[in-house]
Amino acid sequence: MGRFDKLEFDGGTGPPVPAGKEVAGPDIAFLQAEREYREGNFDNALRFYSRALEADKLMVEAWRRQVDMLLELGEFNEAAIWADKAMELFPEDPDLLAVKAISLCRKGDAGNAMKIADKAIHLPGSSPLPWVARGELLLVRREGHFEYCFSKAVCLAPGGWLTLARIARVYEFYGLYSKALEYFNRAMAAEPGVPFILMQIAVCQKELGLNANAVKTLDQVIRINPRNVEARKLQAAIAGSRPNLGFKGFFRRLMGR
Repeated sequence: MGRFDKLEFDGGTGPPVPAGKEVAGPDIAFLQAEREYREGNFDNALRFYSRALEADKLMVEAWRRQVDMLLELGEFNEAAIWADKAMELFPEDPDLLAVKAISLCRKGDAGNAMKIADKAIHLPGSSPLPWVARGELLLVRREGHFEYCFSKAVCLAPGGWLTLARIARVYEFYGLYSKALEYFNRAMAAEPGVPFILMQIAVCQKELGLNANAVKTLDQVIRINPRNVEARKLQAAIAGSRPNLGFKGFFRRLMGR
């Protein structure tokens, strides 16, 4: 199982928490994981969700979010494996089924993923995540109605920035940056100042050729966290990608043409 072997919860064998990040108790570990997620530090968030589960194996939300982080890290095989482990404890949890469906979809198994997503939607206790999963599957299979699924997810979590961010990440994953930017902006309106969301807005702006906007967005990220290495790297990449218009270009700009 590669670099995630140590996610096994047998009383202290989880991945080491970075120096200075010691935590005590599942609730504190979970809150620290959420903070790391908001910063876009998915590896650290994964470690803290693991710590929460070491202390309380029945914290179902930590299981769900652990699988979320594996998806964010592109570890789709691991995400499917850990979704299965979670469902040994919570076999009818619709959100765990949803993240399992997403992991299978991104592994290329859309057929089985759709069966799982459909099951998740029809279980009691409607939540947004199964609709996000089904929307992604419909998008991948080009079957239409995926926007309806995403709208349904938003309706189930009015004002919920995380649901909006999940939908944005789906669009971003498949290179649909304009739609991703729309949903990231909505997420930012619902929860202003989340560094991870700001960073993804900048990424989408860059991909859409809106470099000046991206630089301004990255300035906001750096004001929040001056040590954000990724933001500075992206700023440097944007600066390096600006075309050198040369002598003729200077006169075009001077003449406003």
